[in-house]
Order: sequence, then C-alpha cells, then structure tokens
Amino acid sequence: MDSNTLMKEIALGSPACACVLDTLGLNYCCDGGGRLGLEQVCLAAGQDTDAVLVRLEQARIPSTPSEWDGKSTTSLIHHILDTHHAFTRGQLAHLEIMLERLVRRHAETRPELNAIRAVLLDLRDDLIPHLMKEENILFPYIEALEKHQQEGAPLPPACFGVIDNPIRQMEGEHAAVTGLLQKLRQATSSYAPAGELCTSYRIALQAMENLEADLMRHIQLENEVLFPQALALAQTV
Repeated sequence: MDSNTLMKEIALGSPACACVLDTLGLNYCCDGGGRLGLEQVCLAAGQDTDAVLVRLEQARIPSTPSEWDGKSTTSLIHHILDTHHAFTRGQLAHLEIMLERLVRRHAETRPELNAIRAVLLDLRDDLIPHLMKEENILFPYIEALEKHQQEGAPLPPACFGVIDNPIRQMEGEHAAVTGLLQKLRQATSSYAPAGELCTSYRIALQAMENLEADLMRHIQLENEVLFPQALALAQTV
C-alpha cells in the first residue's frame, strides 16, 4: 500500500483500514473516492498523506496473544483494553451504522441483511455490558492483586467473594459470545453470501469476519492467559 493505492482497494483489503478511512472522513465508495488514489483523496480532504499511511499500516498489524505470555498481568490487561476492547467497541459501532444503511437500501433484494443486523445487535447487547464489567470490576481487582503481591499494597476489597466467581461468569459470557459469532457466520453464509454484492456490503462482511477473528483472539487471551494468571495471584494472598 502506498499513496497511489486506490481507496477502494485499501478499504476492501482490510476492514480495520476501512474504519480508519471512515474515522478520517475519507471517501472510498464507488460513487465517491473509490476509484481515486489515496493521495488524491487526502489532498482534497486536507489530510496529510504520510500521516494517513502510518495510521493505515498500524491498523493492519494483527494482535498476537502469544507474545504476551509471561508478561506482567497489568501490562496484559492494558493490552487487552487498548487493543481488543477498543477495537470491539469501534467495530461494533461501525458495523451498526453500516448495517442500518445496508438494510435501508438493500433489504428488499437481500433479505438476509435483516437477520445479520439482528445477530449483530444481540452481539452488541452481550458484549458492551461484558466489557464494562471487566473494565470496572474484574480488571482493577486483578491489577490491585498484582500490586499487593509486588509492592505490599493493601488488598483490594472484593464485592464478588472469591475471584473464581467473576472469572467463571466471564468465561460463561465468552461462551455465549462464541455462540452468537456462530450464528453470525451462519446468517452471512460464512461471510460469503451468494450473488453480486455492492462494495459497502463486501466491506461490512469483511468487518464482521475481522471482528470475529479479533474476538476469538481476545477470548483466548483472557481464558488461557489472563484468568489463569489472576487465579495464581489470588492463591498467593
């Protein structure tokens, strides 16, 4: 990817890049800037092409859970928050807007869009409260446990009894999210519905597949790395 890459190719090549373009207000649609190069669109929008390229390249870097094995629990939590929680919120909001537009314009000829939108809303309704419980209750408690172990700070109060309780709840909610992702895959025919698709529909499908991949990495990182570390910390107090 460089300054001459067509906007349409950038957006179709990576749902994360499509999100960056949307955030910056850079048009990649077929009836807009899709057939123009990145530099042309950036100049017209008053954006610095090199700065946009940096953001696009950063968006294409995948999260790799294994690289966090053995790191401090606090740094792992910050990675989860800054990478996976932020991405999930942004992608859900982006997809909600895209699906509303697609349903409005194409549901008559693509009736599966109604089912896809319904599953995405269920996924949003499950995930947003789940993220808030982790961010406001479980993760701060785990960080405080590590600080107690390393620095002798006071033990944090727990509103949930032993830490096993919220961890089991989070794992159960992870299983529910996995089930909804399976429903989404079914509704989208594994992100490849039959027939000719408009550019916006193709980008939405790629965004959904990207969300699924990130959520599976996110869930694996918490279930297999963070939660075992938290249970081990709790055993030392």
